[in-house]
Amino acid sequence: MSLGLVGLGAIGGNLALNIQKSNELHVYNRTPEQVKALTDDCMNIRGHSSMEDMVSKMESPRTIITALPHGEVTDSVVKQLSKSLEENDTIIDCSNEFYRTSRNRGAYCQSKGINYMGVGLSGGANGARTGPALMIGSTWDTYKKVEPLFKSIAKSYAYMGTDYGVGHYTKMVHNGVEYGMLQGIADVFAYCNQDKHYMAQVLREAENSDISGYLTNSALQVLDNYKIHKIADVGQMNNTGLWCSQIGLEYGIPTPTINSAVNARFTSRHVKAINTAQHLNYAIDPIVGLDTLRFVFATSILEGFELMNTRHVKDESIKRAWSSGTIIECPMIRENCRNIIEETVDNARVLMMYCTSGSIPCPAVQAALTQYDFTHQTSTSMKFIMAQRNFFGQHEMIEA
Repeated sequence: MSLGLVGLGAIGGNLALNIQKSNELHVYNRTPEQVKALTDDCMNIRGHSSMEDMVSKMESPRTIITALPHGEVTDSVVKQLSKSLEENDTIIDCSNEFYRTSRNRGAYCQSKGINYMGVGLSGGANGARTGPALMIGSTWDTYKKVEPLFKSIAKSYAYMGTDYGVGHYTKMVHNGVEYGMLQGIADVFAYCNQDKHYMAQVLREAENSDISGYLTNSALQVLDNYKIHKIADVGQMNNTGLWCSQIGLEYGIPTPTINSAVNARFTSRHVKAINTAQHLNYAIDPIVGLDTLRFVFATSILEGFELMNTRHVKDESIKRAWSSGTIIECPMIRENCRNIIEETVDNARVLMMYCTSGSIPCPAVQAALTQYDFTHQTSTSMKFIMAQRNFFGQHEMIEA
């Protein structure tokens, strides 16, 4: 099997350095300087001036990884490659792609006699270099053929099923869970008055807990290495969190924690401060902060599992896909999150009360608590909505 890689950005460039440790690798990038930088440093990397040249110099069967932005960029490259590739060659698409687009690419490649794999990659640029976590959607035969490559480069990998889009779907939901977790961390930072000292106390408590993992460990490093107060309060994002919210609405699956994180980023782009006063909380408790983080992490994970249930993937496969090497890795992924929610809800409520009384926003905590309370009532106000709908529109009511 001859290996190639198209796209030498932060992910692709580091992935190339990873692959070349155990495999000869052909590479192409539209910026020749990036190709030259790699080939000058690595004996096992062969650079090319065009994709056509790369394909012509590779031996059959070829396996070519694309590490490019989602959407039109990857579509264009896949179509261009399909003109040069031969039957039973394989494209491994590592873009952060919408799963329905992956399905279409898979069908297109299949019509050309080319194997297609939609592979979600987690771990960021550093993970790409040292060992990413891979979530794979493809035919079983293609997966088994390429599995030795995954073994040689990945910290972990999980075969999710024959749907061409299920690997990217799994990564999409992983990212949605990450959105909720990140907003939970930001909410606790707000509870700590955006004070590095108090936030570090919370995160050090997390080091020996069931949420210890990449996100909490990196948060500690962020406190040390960034001048956070000099960063603009404008949230940017790719589309994966938004896609999760949309899929939740489409399938009727409540994802309030993920939605709150997406909405907070949108809101940050539109809201301007009405005054210059910064509200403060005068009762900071690291254990309250820790339990609130655990509460939000658990609700985010459960929302992720609910979204994954639409793919009919076994829970064990999901746990394996989201564990070692991913951004959201932590022991909690394999624990009973419902029990953790019951253990931590009281302290999450304490944090919420202090923040509310101090006019401090904490959208993920508030959304998760509202969902908890709504689902833990013997009777809700929904009956009043149904009564009004019946009154003005003769809509059906279900008798209790």
